[in-house]
Amino acid sequence: MAYYEDFEVGQKVVSKGRTITDGMATALIDIGGFTADQFNDAISANKTPLGWRAIPGRLVFALMGGLVERMSILEGGGPGMLVGADELVWKAPLKVGDTIYLEWEVTQKRKTSNPRWGLVKNKETLINQDGKVLCTVVITHLFEYKKDAASTDIET
Repeated sequence: MAYYEDFEVGQKVVSKGRTITDGMATALIDIGGFTADQFNDAISANKTPLGWRAIPGRLVFALMGGLVERMSILEGGGPGMLVGADELVWKAPLKVGDTIYLEWEVTQKRKTSNPRWGLVKNKETLINQDGKVLCTVVITHLFEYKKDAASTDIET
């Protein structure tokens, strides 16, 4: 993971795309324990208001995390801990066959009273191949300070 000092408010990164294949969707739905017909049966899904097989929203959130992990922004440095997910909004369903990518932007950064950890908030936006926003969330991580910076300018 990166260090607290490696982030700047306004910093933006965009992930590479990832296509949600039928095999991937089936495996994730099975592992997640989702049993509703609209997730597991294309014929049943075709009869829903969507008219096609969608990915469960809880899996969409997990896929967003996977896209973040694939970005080099979090590589190197010290450990980081996910400590919050706020303002999670599904704006449109994710369809089997969609290609998705993630926009990631640092929205807040502040030191804490803990001499080891600084807080970084970022907004994540999941977008499909047509440019349609599917999901947004504000994520909070604690990132370790670099050793030489940990003892200076700590706010509470």
